[in-house]
Amino acid sequence: MSDATGRTGFRVTHTKAVGERRAIVHEMMRELDPKAVEYWARENTNIVVEDEVLDRAFVNDGTGKFVRATSMQEVIDYGQARVDRLSSPLREDKPDKNGKMRGGTVTTSMFVAHLPKSMCKEVPDFYGKGRSRWIARDRNEAQKYFVDVVRFLGNNVIPGGFDGILGFDIQHSETTPHIQLLADTFAADPKHEGQLRPEWSRAYAAHRDVKGEDGKMLTGRQKLERYQDDLKAYMVERGWPVEREVDPLRHDKSETKAVYGALRDEHRQLATAREELISDGEDLEREEYRVNLARKEVEKERRTAREEGHREGYERGRAEAERFQQAAREHALRAQAVAQEAGQHLANVRASRPLSGEQARTFFMDGVRVLADTLVKGVNDPAVKALIEAKREAYLTFAKSPGFGEQMKSMTTYKDPVRERDLKRHEHRQRRVEHNVRDVVANLAPSDGQDTEREGDGYSL
Repeated sequence: MSDATGRTGFRVTHTKAVGERRAIVHEMMRELDPKAVEYWARENTNIVVEDEVLDRAFVNDGTGKFVRATSMQEVIDYGQARVDRLSSPLREDKPDKNGKMRGGTVTTSMFVAHLPKSMCKEVPDFYGKGRSRWIARDRNEAQKYFVDVVRFLGNNVIPGGFDGILGFDIQHSETTPHIQLLADTFAADPKHEGQLRPEWSRAYAAHRDVKGEDGKMLTGRQKLERYQDDLKAYMVERGWPVEREVDPLRHDKSETKAVYGALRDEHRQLATAREELISDGEDLEREEYRVNLARKEVEKERRTAREEGHREGYERGRAEAERFQQAAREHALRAQAVAQEAGQHLANVRASRPLSGEQARTFFMDGVRVLADTLVKGVNDPAVKALIEAKREAYLTFAKSPGFGEQMKSMTTYKDPVRERDLKRHEHRQRRVEHNVRDVVANLAPSDGQDTEREGDGYSL
């Protein structure tokens, strides 16, 4: 296994427009269409085109099984068949007192989960400028891991269970192996046999029927945190090499052990933060691509409305354009939120400081004592105990010597430039991403209703 930390988790985003599923599937299952591969390779430089053949697309066959998809349309058709079974029509957004569009039915969820680094091997500097690529050590094992992710989401998160999963794609052609899963928010309607009803708020937001142990309604954030914790526990139980990420300050029996744990983990902090930033950046870029695709759909609908040139065409074109505009705006705002979150994370990393010389000395000595005490308790041989005690004294003597300080200084001298270089590179990338997202948000700002022009018997949007 890799020495990299094995972490598990997922990211989920939601959308209201059923029509937006086509854009999602176009990116998610691009390997099914050479033209889609060509398009997305231009949009996303992380894609390794020659590895697209390793990606695997699956669709729900309607009988509780997932089979290899042969076309993107299969996923769209299965999803539409479930929309047709709704016991009541989907609600459209309506402006509230502040003019914001609210109240529409959330119809679709998009999940992304990455393969733990402990199951990957690193390809250093694959993308240049120090950017590594991570590939699966064993693609068969990776597929089994992702199947467990699907199993967990279907059993514990998605309202409609496995029936609510429209399809998923296991991808090995980008920076890190990952799975993308498309699901709806519908579940069986207990009042109408054979029909469905939306259950988004019950699963992902506050709902009066879902309460915690204190009797209070669980918030959406609390539900998501519970899902993430349950996924980690499930993956550990299944035997996958992932960390529970237990807080040592809460769960260790002594403060000394916590101090030693902090010393042991400190050298991994920057590397872990760097990988998290890269992962956040990839998810953010994926949101940007979909925003751009949605914007193109908006422009297409506007042109269609202008060309039709009559009232009926105008009404239909305006409704479709507004729907795509709203969907694109929601994606842009989500991308902006992700950018802000990544920026805050980067600021926290920038603000963190390495251990001082005296802190390092104290932590090292405490760690030596804890380790020696633990080893002594586990052996009965007097000779081995004497050897452990001798090593303890030798290390403690070294820690008190000037040589320890010199060694810590040399390590800091080596690590600081590397840390600074990585931070500057991520700050540059963060500024570029935030600039792009601001442009998208500005271009998608709601109109004031004064930008329509009459053209013959129709209207120009």
